[in-house]
Amino acid sequence: MKYILNFVLFQAGWFACVLGGAQDLPVVAIAAASLVIGVSLYGFSADRLSDLRLLWMVALIGFCVDSINLWLGVFALIGTPRFPHLCPVWLVALWAVFGTTLRGSLHWLRGRYGLSALLGAVGGSLSYVGGAKLGAVTMPSDHMFSVVVLALVWAVVVPLLIWLAHGRSRPPQQGKELQ
Repeated sequence: MKYILNFVLFQAGWFACVLGGAQDLPVVAIAAASLVIGVSLYGFSADRLSDLRLLWMVALIGFCVDSINLWLGVFALIGTPRFPHLCPVWLVALWAVFGTTLRGSLHWLRGRYGLSALLGAVGGSLSYVGGAKLGAVTMPSDHMFSVVVLALVWAVVVPLLIWLAHGRSRPPQQGKELQ
């Protein structure tokens, strides 16, 4: 049940962060991310300090990855942001919200790096396409360039994040409960 709730919270957090970015209301993203992270840490975490460190690492990695993507023109921010080539706070908050899924609803990807790369490529790139459709970011006229770059980036980032969340562990054996 906690994994289902984690998935639902992530989806709600994703929409709140993206819509906050689209409306230039980063406070909405920060509030939503804080709520999702708080519920995850206090409701589900067995080791809050370790989980909090993971979320900080995910947020930092996300800041770096999306700052590079912005600088390369893979996507652009809406309006006229003060720092157009730096990942905005609403998107950093969204990365942290995604971090809550690594030991939550995506726990089953532990040790499954090929599958996590595939799911990252598909889900990650589609997430930005969805964000563009909701008005949070814009894509260049050649959308395929952006989708391919984002798919490649997320095919690397998701396995890395899974590894950071779980270490170099093997996939759980079928029928055994995760510790």
